Amino acid sequence: MDQFRKRVVGRSIGEDTFTAYKLWIERFEDWFTGGTPSLRDLEDFDTMLEDPAQAVYPWENDTGRPAPMSYSYSSRNQAISAVKMWVRRQYDVEIPEQPGDIVRGEEEPFSPTYLSRERVRDIVTSAGSSCNCDGCAAALAVSYDAVLRASELVRLTMSDLDRESGELSVTASKGSRDSVIVLSDDTMERVEDYLSTAESGSGKLFTNTYGDSWTKGAWSKHAIDYHVPEGSHAFGRHTPILHQLEAGVDFGSVYRRARHKSPATTARYARHVDVDVPSWAGD
Repeated sequence: MDQFRKRVVGRSIGEDTFTAYKLWIERFEDWFTGGTPSLRDLEDFDTMLEDPAQAVYPWENDTGRPAPMSYSYSSRNQAISAVKMWVRRQYDVEIPEQPGDIVRGEEEPFSPTYLSRERVRDIVTSAGSSCNCDGCAAALAVSYDAVLRASELVRLTMSDLDRESGELSVTASKGSRDSVIVLSDDTMERVEDYLSTAESGSGKLFTNTYGDSWTKGAWSKHAIDYHVPEGSHAFGRHTPILHQLEAGVDFGSVYRRARHKSPATTARYARHVDVDVPSWAGD
């Protein structure tokens, strides 16, 4: 697995995606009876994940509870993507079909959860006055303004922010593109208020109540428990992307700020709010 990680992280997939892929690969190996995997094995694995009548899983889910009766189309697509890559490198077996041709059923309609502008403003304001984590309001503001995933937010260091220009260097996740984003004056004001008293021995831009670095899971849980029940991804990704599109921001500008791997992903958001998609963005 270590060799597999070295060969795919940074090339085919990112570190966060690899963590999920590793889990699916381990589950496949627990389920697989041995021999040389084939297309039929991948199809059977997907059927087992999808069909409640056959869902006798040899594992618990990642929270220690029993596995669900059925995994969603998107989860199964990720599982087959991981296994397909694994059998090519581990067993030297090439599966020509794409994951979408192997997975049963149809992809769920794209229906991102997002918040109103008023909710965003109230959440950040409330965090500034009531949260016992000093940098929380600034972190939320940066997350929304820079369209950050939780993994991208917790990775930020002090050196990633140019306080004079407001430029933030973002190391992207999920195969996205690294980028430099100019934060708004309002966001920088919150960040400066926080940094005027902040102490970060870790060098991280944002730290938790104890001054330690956030982890992706800890930040996501904090956001859900105290500020955004809809989740940090809805707040930092879905919401700002859709707000920008609704406000008439140029499609290309939204695509670049969101740092999507493909403009086709931005196009899904645009269609969700009935915004025209340029021909170069693809399907």
